[in-house]
Amino acid sequence: MRKKLAKIGNSWGVILSREVLDLLEVDDEVDFHVVGGAVVITAPEADITELEAALSYLVSKRERSGPHAE
Repeated sequence: MRKKLAKIGNSWGVILSREVLDLLEVDDEVDFHVVGGAVVITAPEADITELEAALSYLVSKRERSGPHAE
């Protein structure tokens, strides 16, 4: 999923739709994880094994597609 950044005051943000928040099962708070050049957004009580699986998927996708994969 690709999202446009939104100007919010002097900052930039990503607006998460209700559908995304429902998938994460959160209402108003998420955790951000910066891994290399990726930002991973999780529910505060996300299962670490699910996070590791998602990161493995992203790494393998990048390796299959080359260094500029989206």
